[in-house]
Amino acid sequence: LCLAALLIGVFAEPEPAAEPQNYAGKPVYPAPHNDNCHPRKAPKCSKNDTETLCFKDYEYPDEEIRNAIKYDPLVLKRYADITEQSADNLVDGLTSLSEKHFDYSTYKGKTFDKSNRVGEEGYICPSDVHYGRPLRALNVDGEWRAIVQDITRPGYIQTHRIESCLFSGASCRTLPPCYGNKCMQKYVYQRMLSFDPCDVQKGIFIDIYKLLSACSCHIPGQLH
Repeated sequence: LCLAALLIGVFAEPEPAAEPQNYAGKPVYPAPHNDNCHPRKAPKCSKNDTETLCFKDYEYPDEEIRNAIKYDPLVLKRYADITEQSADNLVDGLTSLSEKHFDYSTYKGKTFDKSNRVGEEGYICPSDVHYGRPLRALNVDGEWRAIVQDITRPGYIQTHRIESCLFSGASCRTLPPCYGNKCMQKYVYQRMLSFDPCDVQKGIFIDIYKLLSACSCHIPGQLH
């Protein structure tokens, strides 16, 4: 009987292999390939290929970013942002309303112009201040990335305060030109949660960008 049972086991058909299981619990990651996409090519939202930030982008890869987040739903918990930003919490002693009403219409940036020595309330170096949520930006390596915005509910956003000199290199307002002063643009390196439309398999990641941060008056150490 033992020999018979052994022979039956030898000639019996093997059991079919078990179906592979997806223990990670993640959906299949879509990986479309686009030969025409190049990260160093400026997107259409960059006016004349000169803008390094886009606050409006009609080609924003919303669906692709959503797929990337579905593949790694914990990615948004690795990065946080303040929902509302204004001068009320980013500039000491000023409200957002007062900053919006600064008027530099008479300032032309000319050293010996009489309008340079007078002026209403505002900064010594006139600047344009914008609170915005970039949708696309040029990183420090010269490659364009899509910035993760408004993907989850009630909304995942990355807001930044952008301050650019109206007349970079011009004489500072209200100061006499004999000081040799001039307005200088300042920058800050900022990390933002990003997405590469040209290589979707990277998923969501943090990239570094050089953003306009302030316009300051500089007085040289030695006067000429």
